[in-house]
Amino acid sequence: MYRDLARWAVIAVPIGVVAGLGAALFYFLLVDATNLFLGFVAGLTLPTEGTTNLARLTWSSSFPRVLLVPVLLVLGGFAVGLLIWRAAPEVAGHGTDATIRTFHEEEGKVRARVPLLKTLASVITLSTGGSGGREGPTSQIGGGFGSLWADLVHLSDRDRRIALAAGMGAGIGAIFRAPLGGAVYAAEILYTGDFEPEVFVPGIIASVVAYSVYSTIFGFHTLFATPASLATYAFDPARLPLYAVLGILCGAVGILFTRLYHWSESWFKLRRWHPVLRPTLGAGIAGALFLGTYFLLPQLGHFASLSSLSLGYGFVQAVILGQLASGSFTVTVVSLLLAAMAIRMVLTSLVVGSGGSAGLFGTSVVVGAFLGTVIGGTFHVLLPSLIPISVVAVFAIVGMMSFFGGISKAPLAVLIMVVEMVGSYTVLPAAMIAIFVAYVVTGRYHIYSEQLPSRLQSPAHREEYQSYLLATTTIGEIANHESEPVPASMSVSDAINVAVARGRAVLSVEGPGGWLGALRLAELLKVPPERRGDLRTSDLAHPVDLLLSADLTASEALRRMDEQNTDVAAVLSVEGPSQVIGLITRREIRAPDPALVRTPVAH
Repeated sequence: MYRDLARWAVIAVPIGVVAGLGAALFYFLLVDATNLFLGFVAGLTLPTEGTTNLARLTWSSSFPRVLLVPVLLVLGGFAVGLLIWRAAPEVAGHGTDATIRTFHEEEGKVRARVPLLKTLASVITLSTGGSGGREGPTSQIGGGFGSLWADLVHLSDRDRRIALAAGMGAGIGAIFRAPLGGAVYAAEILYTGDFEPEVFVPGIIASVVAYSVYSTIFGFHTLFATPASLATYAFDPARLPLYAVLGILCGAVGILFTRLYHWSESWFKLRRWHPVLRPTLGAGIAGALFLGTYFLLPQLGHFASLSSLSLGYGFVQAVILGQLASGSFTVTVVSLLLAAMAIRMVLTSLVVGSGGSAGLFGTSVVVGAFLGTVIGGTFHVLLPSLIPISVVAVFAIVGMMSFFGGISKAPLAVLIMVVEMVGSYTVLPAAMIAIFVAYVVTGRYHIYSEQLPSRLQSPAHREEYQSYLLATTTIGEIANHESEPVPASMSVSDAINVAVARGRAVLSVEGPGGWLGALRLAELLKVPPERRGDLRTSDLAHPVDLLLSADLTASEALRRMDEQNTDVAAVLSVEGPSQVIGLITRREIRAPDPALVRTPVAH
């Protein structure tokens, strides 16, 4: 136990260091590139998260320079398309699915170029106004180095997968300043209803190190600043039903976003266009919608349109601190928040769904915070004594995590993150109710297509589960299920049809006097077509040399087949007179259990 801890510490610490430095590099490049393109070129002023300085919580735009935003989006989409086409198709999209798929399907192997190119592609997408988040890129950067480091120190396929997941969690823990949440996220995000327990220890080590490195550079503070009133916020059980309502609505809107995003992603994938064209067109349509919103909804400094660009975290910060119309919840304010939610979901679906490189967590945070503010503000108007204006910020905080907790199927990680991201435990009871209600409401809908229901379905665990099944399953169970005999009087032609229909390479033949033997499909197919109607299975059946008791385990049956150098055995009953109850072959023993078949994703 202690040896494993020391071993994983040696492996996970370098992963954490590189993940932290990678997240810092990504953040530094993103801030500078955003200031260059959206600030200097397009003339936009966007609010900043993590501050209570009112001067940094304002937003503005300059006409006609704002008309350059669609141009920047198109150029950004074109540049990312070139990277996808010429360098690495893996950089397309939000990145989290690619990392999950690598864990399950590709033995945790990531090409060396992917982390660096993903950083570049994500910086281009977000800094030119592409709507999205930064969790996908950072998880792919951290996970990519974890995979590369595992190869450098010659780890096994199993340990490479763990290193990949630990790196993914380290990137998340650093960029969101949530080390524990990042570690739990890495173990939980791989499945819709399960954990990867082996990831916890290396994930925690790597995430803490990455957080320490990143925060040493940018400061040890929470991602979002909270209002002073939150320090005196007191838990009131009477509000719990209202947080449950928030969870229901977050789940419902989450389903809408999931369906919208997957529809957009599928639509672009089905178009047989040049790889460069897809992200370019997606960004172009997003740019046109941005301009339409900009001119149609100019209220509150074009809040609805500007909040749909890039990360949008500064607008979340402004909402949490009550800077949107000074916390006055008029019909106009509520309408603008709802419009901002809609346009943000649409633009993210277009930009990321077409291949733009950005995460989905960012949009989930923005949409959830706006929805939480709408719900909290409405309750404040209807029930001012129960929901004072100061509590609306709690609804915004809980909303932004409930929304993502429902569609990501990672409620525990998100619950921990909400505490770490705002630095307050007072919101924990409200978050617990809302997040898990949203998780239940979303049901089978989840935003990450590559997630599997549980470890049982993962190819990463197929061998160990198969070994367990082989050791606990008797060949009598398999033979009774698979080996219905055919009569000795059946023609060869009919026997071929039965074998094909049942998917069997060997048939068991039984006559009036009892079991006759086995008959291989290969032997049946050698019979000339003109004779298949005349010959009977009894003419070709032959005895089987290996006889095995029905209570023998499948693993022991395979061992004995190896000793006899045969791939078929007859199974003898253990109750009553000894008789053959069927045949068993290697293929049938090693065939995956139906429960291991991957289930489809709800889109």
